[in-house]
Amino acid sequence: MTPRTKSEWRSRLRAARLSMDDAARRLAADRLAAAGAGWAAQLRGGSSPGMVCAFISSGSEPGTGPLLETLFAAGHPVFVPVCEPGHGLSWTAWTPGVELARSDLAPVMEPVGPRLAFSELGAVDGILLPALAVDTAGVRLGQGGGYYDRFLAARAAHAAGGGRAVPTAAVVHVGEVFPAGVLPHDVLDQPVGWLVTPDGWSPARPATR
Repeated sequence: MTPRTKSEWRSRLRAARLSMDDAARRLAADRLAAAGAGWAAQLRGGSSPGMVCAFISSGSEPGTGPLLETLFAAGHPVFVPVCEPGHGLSWTAWTPGVELARSDLAPVMEPVGPRLAFSELGAVDGILLPALAVDTAGVRLGQGGGYYDRFLAARAAHAAGGGRAVPTAAVVHVGEVFPAGVLPHDVLDQPVGWLVTPDGWSPARPATR
């Protein structure tokens, strides 16, 4: 039976992730590194690398360790999120071997270092976001914590007000991409512009009536 509510979808998707064996996880992480780095490079058409915001994977999420290392090695300044009270996010520089500490607010590891608002980062080329699933129209299903929903809503409002729109991509496993209209969503959910999986990357294509 196809899940109907966000809660049902999350339960199904989390169970599928937990069923992956270690070898499959490692292979997916290595392939994701190449795909994510390719996505970041094409944002500038192959010119000099620019700043990328990504995330440190946790639990059964697609592993981003090799991805972060590949981005850094290619010359991209890399920033990752830090959870703040009120479901806000700030951003901290990531480098190989950076000291990490467990967040007081969420079950994730975060770099120890200066925290910056997104507006303080300067010209960000693209943002790689965690997700449990995404559809081909860019509808993203997150873990339910609300941190990224609020962040994406703020970015959408910024762009609507004439600010620069920064490309966003949901990072998921290959089997977590669904046809447009399948995933539950509401008017507050902000779509992403790209889909990145271990198989590669593609632009989201808004559903047409």
